[in-house]
Parts: sequence; C-alpha cells; structure tokens
Amino acid sequence: MNDRRIGRYLLDVLVSQTGVVELWKGFDPALDRPVSLRLLPFTDPRAPAAEAAARQAATVDDRRIIAVLDIVSDEPLIGSETPVATYLAIVSEWVEGRTLTDIYEEREGEAIEIDEVMPVIRQVAIALQHSHEVGVHHGRLRPGSLLIAETADFDDPFTLLGDTNVVRIRGLAVDAALWPDDAIAGHGAAEDITGVGSLLYAMLTGRWPQGLIDGMSPAPRAAGRLLPPSQVVADVPTAVDEICLRAVGPAVSGDARSAPYADMSSVVTAMTAWEQRPGRRAFTLAGRDAHPRLTTGRRALRTVGRMALAAAALVLIAGVGLAGLRLAQSSDSPWGVTADAASIEVLTEVGGGEIVANPFGVPGEIVPVNATDFDPLGSDGSESPEFVSSAIDQGADTAWTTDTYFSADLDGKGGTGLVLDLGTSEAVSAVRLELQGSGSSVRVLVAAKPYGKVSKWSVLAEAPAIGTAIDLRAPRPVVGRYVLIWFTQLPLIDGVYQGGIRDVTVLR
Repeated sequence: MNDRRIGRYLLDVLVSQTGVVELWKGFDPALDRPVSLRLLPFTDPRAPAAEAAARQAATVDDRRIIAVLDIVSDEPLIGSETPVATYLAIVSEWVEGRTLTDIYEEREGEAIEIDEVMPVIRQVAIALQHSHEVGVHHGRLRPGSLLIAETADFDDPFTLLGDTNVVRIRGLAVDAALWPDDAIAGHGAAEDITGVGSLLYAMLTGRWPQGLIDGMSPAPRAAGRLLPPSQVVADVPTAVDEICLRAVGPAVSGDARSAPYADMSSVVTAMTAWEQRPGRRAFTLAGRDAHPRLTTGRRALRTVGRMALAAAALVLIAGVGLAGLRLAQSSDSPWGVTADAASIEVLTEVGGGEIVANPFGVPGEIVPVNATDFDPLGSDGSESPEFVSSAIDQGADTAWTTDTYFSADLDGKGGTGLVLDLGTSEAVSAVRLELQGSGSSVRVLVAAKPYGKVSKWSVLAEAPAIGTAIDLRAPRPVVGRYVLIWFTQLPLIDGVYQGGIRDVTVLR
C-alpha cells in the first residue's frame, strides 16, 4: 500500500471519523514533527466555511489554543482508494492529552477537587478572552474540546496552577463551521460563555448541562432547573455554584434569578477573584509538601459524603414528582458522540417513589458479556471460534484473528467478523479497536438481535484502510444489545491476508 499523503503531509493513523470528516495523526517531513489533519471532501458544502474559520483561528496567538499551522485546499489525497478527487485539509498541532470524559473514566466517576478544577477552567476562559479580542469565537465548546496534557496530575493541584501547557483547546471556530446545525452552538461570545460554564460544570460533576455529549451523561434537573454542582457532588462552595450557573446562563440552567455574564472578561474576573479569596490554600513549593495528596482514608470519607449528597439530590428529584430526565437532542459531534431524539430516560420514577438508574444514562465503557465469531458468508459458518474470548479479555498480548486469505477482500467472500453481546440494550456511541496489522477496513453495526444477515444490522460507523488502533464514533448513538465488528478488507501480514482484534472497547 502506498503512503497516503496530502500536499507535503503524510497521513499515519486515522484517529476518528464522523460522517465524511476524518481526523488523522500525520507527519510533516519538512519540519520533522507530528501534526493533526482534519480532512473534508472539497466538494462538501461546508468546506468554504471550514476553510474561512481555519484562517480566522490561525490569527489567534495563545498557547492554550491548539494552533492551526497550515491549510491545504483542493488537493488530491495521494495513495487513497477513495473516489473523492480532492480534499480540504486543516493542519494543526498534534497534542497528546485526555478529554474530560477520559479523565472521569480513569477516575471511575470520582469527582475532581475544586482546587484542581478552577485553575483549568480559568485558563480556558483566559484563552477565549484573548480570541474574542481579535474577533474569533469557538462556537462549539464540548467536553471533547478541552484537552488536558499528559503531564497533568489531578491528584496534585500544584501541577495545574498557572500552567498554560496543561490546558489545550481544540476546534476553535472550525468545529462550529463543520457542524453548523447544532441547536446549542453559535458563533458569538454568549455561546462561548455558556460553553465555559458547561465545562466548569462538567469538570466539577462529570455531567454536561446540555444533554448527552461526547459520552458524558446529562446533568440532573429538578422542575426544569439545572441542579447546581454542590447538589450533585460534595465540597463545591456556593460562590462556585454562582459562577458556574451565571456562566451557563438562564437559557440552559432554567433559572433566571442570576444575571448572566456580559463578556468573557467578566468570567475571568470572577474566577480570578475566587482563586485569590482570603484564606485560600496556597500551593507553593513549600505548600506542596504541606498539603500532600489525599490519603486513601480521606478519599473514602470524601466519597461517602458525595454519595450522601447524590442520594439527597435523587430524593429532591423524586420529591418534586419528576417523571424522568430525557436526553437533549443534539447534532453531530466532532470529537465524540451526541444523542438523537430517542426517548431514553436517565432517571425513571417507579412505584413508591423509588428512583432507579438506567444504564443508557451512564457514560463510559460497556463490558461485553460474551463474544462469538460471525461468518454467515463462509462455507463452514465459523471464523476462529476458539480465539473469540481474546478480543474481550482486555489483554493487548492476545487476539482473535480471522482465517488467512490470499487477497485483501477475503478471497471475494465479502466479509467476516465478531459479535459482542452486551447483555442488555445499550445506547452505543463509539467503539475503540486495537487491531492486528495495519490496513483493515471495518464496519461497526448494532442490532437488537444477532441477525444472520448483515443487511439487518444498523451501521454505527465505518472506516477504510485503518491503522492498528482507532476510535470509530457515530454522529448519534445506536441502541441495541449486539455489536458486530465486520471486516471487509484485511491487511497483509507475513505474506497472507489476515485481520484480527487485540482488544475492543464499547462506549456509551
């Protein structure tokens, strides 16, 4: 297979794909550095707006905002088998980091300390204040828009205070141009203030005020009003509640009692005042030793407190007679997934006022209960059944592999794959794959039953000629119990064509 490139840039790994928009990790041989490339067919009607937005974003000089480095317009993709003739490529810095969803998955839902949260979101607000000063707005802030550098330690606030290298914001102006139909996005300062408030809420609670987005669950509401962060997790001061809800704004919070901030500088001023409040713990070199990381016992005590407040919040919801919290309708997400208009309840009131959790509303990983090979087009109907457990054992040193073939198209068979049984119906948003070899073409499908015909399954996502690892994300979740990983092209390995799955993770 020829190296894929556009202009001077080499395309190494397809990181994610949403519709026809692809995100690649690439390489710039001229400057000897990795880069990020967002590809869009040049004939797509969004291409002119995306190119103009990228040129705007390139004028913003702030370390916290991932910089647009180059724009390749109307160029062919060399080495690609796609029928699309030319592409728009937006070339940006390549940044290693974790999103808020990633961080909460790693912490297994445990909340982040307030003294770790506020410096991060203040840096976001300062960066956007600078971009607003030159007339550039993000327009589509999401949990996936914020990257925390790999060096950040969320058990040690000292590593976060004042460090602009920790906070990186991606998608400035470009995301709003690529996904213009989002009902909660816009191009003005007010939308960015709401976005900053939503990021603050999400970092404090692990919930998103505007519905299910990027795998993060919706924030709880009571009588149409957003519950303040202090009623969702412990240890959030009233002053931080006020900053958060004023930034989110009455249109999102459902509470008109607090006046929204007029501009981003007002948000920065409020956060700065809170951080400089009298009696604040000082994290200096000496202070770092004086305030060591929380011990296991303190973590346990803090967790009990959070559970108690969470229970109180659920009682409040039940007390006002809330029949159910439903996901807000959203459109495509550039970094993660969004909910469609399906009636999926997050909390449901049942007889006696009991509140029960619905797995549709819980973000993060879905662990399959079983896996089976799927070979409806083969002569014997099986494809390495003895290795299927290796795909879901969370071990990168084991793998389920296909049979070997003499051509990439499985000798004309059309496809083969693996079916994952999730145990119950789930709203599947993404699948993370670690594969054998480089060059597989894969479709991910979801169904309520393990149908024998591929045509009966609903497509979640697909990508051609992918590398050894990829996140395949859907514009909207697809509900079903079974997930099919369907190989239509296999990579060349040791003179034969064979694919396989080293590990698979299903995400809500």
